[in-house]
Amino acid sequence: MSDTRYEEGDVVATPSGRGVVAAVLTEGVAFPQGDDELTDVDASDDSPAYVVGLESVGSAVYRSSALEDSDLEDDDATETTDGEALTDVVDEDVDGLDGLPEGWDRDSVLEYWSSIGGSWEECVDDLTHEFEQRRANEHCSAMKDEVLGTQRWRNRF
Repeated sequence: MSDTRYEEGDVVATPSGRGVVAAVLTEGVAFPQGDDELTDVDASDDSPAYVVGLESVGSAVYRSSALEDSDLEDDDATETTDGEALTDVVDEDVDGLDGLPEGWDRDSVLEYWSSIGGSWEECVDDLTHEFEQRRANEHCSAMKDEVLGTQRWRNRF
């Protein structure tokens, strides 16, 4: 198993394609799967799990051994690995791009998410300078919905 540790906002290659680390899990969590179903993901400080918002669509959970450093803007960057996901890719019908500035797409959201360190809290802090607190919360929640392909992350991680 790889000893590499990743942080929120890191761009990585996964077995399902490139993406951005959206959460580092250090305790067990129930991750969305299927219609209103959840799957238990074991995680600890010694064996973290990584929620990755995928470049193509949705998100899944991986161990570090299934990830490699990558780059969203480099065509020559590693895009996939041979590892295994801990969960299936979740991709629900979310409207994370609605209400964002004109011209924003999934790539824009992933690049921004990476640039602010992949954290909802960092996003809110960054956008509060431009918007009131409530609007910053709404924008950041919508972006995280888009990154993960689900709203069921809320109150979980």
